[in-house]
Amino acid sequence: MANLKRRVWEKSGELSESEKEIIRFLFSNPTLCSHLSLSKLAQKLYVSESSIFRLCKKIGLSGYSELRFELSDLSHEKKMNTIDIATEVENANQEVLKYYNTLDLEKIFSDIEGANTIYLYSTGWSQELIAKYLAHELFMIGKRAVILPSAIEELRIVSRRAVTGDMLFIISYSGDNIQIRDEISKIKLLNNKITMVSFTTLKPTQLVSLVDYSFFFRTLKFQKVFGGGEESANDTFSPAYTFIDLLIANYCQWEMQKRGIDYVDYDEE
Repeated sequence: MANLKRRVWEKSGELSESEKEIIRFLFSNPTLCSHLSLSKLAQKLYVSESSIFRLCKKIGLSGYSELRFELSDLSHEKKMNTIDIATEVENANQEVLKYYNTLDLEKIFSDIEGANTIYLYSTGWSQELIAKYLAHELFMIGKRAVILPSAIEELRIVSRRAVTGDMLFIISYSGDNIQIRDEISKIKLLNNKITMVSFTTLKPTQLVSLVDYSFFFRTLKFQKVFGGGEESANDTFSPAYTFIDLLIANYCQWEMQKRGIDYVDYDEE
């Protein structure tokens, strides 16, 4: 199918708008189209059979039979990719759960409960999205969360502003940013009232040795195919969101049990 995509891309400048519409429909519905006869497909697209046949020739195929064969391959490829992605996500979530179950969270839950303000500092666009999600979840349980811009000066401001009981979450892909490590070291010297938490990928980092709590997540890598057939590896951070869901849900359970209130999971009712 990569070959067919390449053919279409190479000939894209020669295709009319109506031919591009046909291509878009074929790529969006490969399973359906691979089972349709030429006449049935022509009826479905409100075009002539000769229009489809000319399109096949224009993109370098011998005829409609070869197009159906290529579409059948695309249908199978899409199905396999879906299975692979679903399996990968399921495995990742199972890993998060196993890792989470190894943690002793009593102390950090106590710190979250006593925190006046929880500062969230992130080091990139994807990490900022995680920070926003965590801020929303903290807001929903009645905690004040402040998202900091990704600038070192913001960490210096926190050092001057933080009071006893405040918390600082550093959400970083690798945790290996030298400037951040240096600034965290200064905070520890100048303001030991703030509790610091790192949230990084599954890599040994020097940042871990500087904070009070360290949590880890791994990313999932998927291939993204662009118009020209070029592929690029992309990281998705879904395990981080799963970890946050577990952390907040279990904090709520811990808090309720501490108050003597029975925890109810409404999703199970």
